[in-house]
Amino acid sequence: MKRIKAAVVGAGIYGSHHINAYLNNDKTELVGVCDLDPKKLDMVKKEYSINTYTDLEEMIKKEKPDIISIATPDPYHFGPAKTAIENNIDVLVEKPLATSRKECEELIKLAEAHNVKVGVDFHKRWDPASINLKLELEKEDTGKIVRGYVSMDDIIDVPVNWLPWSRNSSPAYFLGVHCYDLIRYLIEDEVTEVYAVGSKSVLSGMGIDTYDNVQAILKFSKGSTWTVENSWILPDKFPKSNDGRMFIVTEKKYLRSDSQNRGVEFFSDTKTQTPNSYFITYRNNKAFGFGIDPINDFTDSIISGEKFMANAVDGLEATKIADAVHESIITGKPVKLER
Repeated sequence: MKRIKAAVVGAGIYGSHHINAYLNNDKTELVGVCDLDPKKLDMVKKEYSINTYTDLEEMIKKEKPDIISIATPDPYHFGPAKTAIENNIDVLVEKPLATSRKECEELIKLAEAHNVKVGVDFHKRWDPASINLKLELEKEDTGKIVRGYVSMDDIIDVPVNWLPWSRNSSPAYFLGVHCYDLIRYLIEDEVTEVYAVGSKSVLSGMGIDTYDNVQAILKFSKGSTWTVENSWILPDKFPKSNDGRMFIVTEKKYLRSDSQNRGVEFFSDTKTQTPNSYFITYRNNKAFGFGIDPINDFTDSIISGEKFMANAVDGLEATKIADAVHESIITGKPVKLER
């Protein structure tokens, strides 16, 4: 079988996982990696002997990829995604699809016009815990969902040192979109109204003008209400780079999920660690886990023609909610989502 030609835009933290996934998938041939940072490209070329580019158009022209992964920083997904789509290339975009409703809608229109598939890597849908929750919610004896709670928080090292562009994002766009999408996926319903509050203090005091914390109440069309809390100022000594919880109350059941401790603990004189063994784990230079599954599944969906689990419309809906969260914070009023 002829292998799918794949390329990656963005050679940073998550781009490296896409590179590894394509290199270890016998259905794909990684033909190129594009990034604006020559140092990152030098590392990629040295480690993998892959053709590298600083210009996306040049890579497309020379390598002719069938699919492109967009793993650039969150605020800069739109440009390379637009370029790929206009060149009739199927695209897998790291969440969020884009950081504005307008950009998402434009990408969807372009994808329809060029008849290409756009997937969004909302990898929480692939988490075994999420799959278990969804199966339980689908049972008749679970009853109607009454309310839910989701939190996802990062350590402060993430916005301060991991992401030099964090001032151009927020907990809502970086973390919240995962939560908004996961809720939509689990309950198969849409948000009708958002009320949110946010605070700035810690990061702004360090010269990073973005929110420390965002809390939102989401109302859904079928009657359930959800509280979503996101921050990225947890102490660096926290056992994992992030923390997460989900509680769901239905008419007949109470469901809980703990994403912080996934069953493995390491203790030393300086720190306790609780690694997420199910997310992305490397063995013999090969990555596996639910953080890699969406990348391989996108390739499979291109080959089979089947629907990918998280498409551009899902990306749009998550961004619409994040936009509404920010609008509510600024205005101090609830925001209705018109459809």
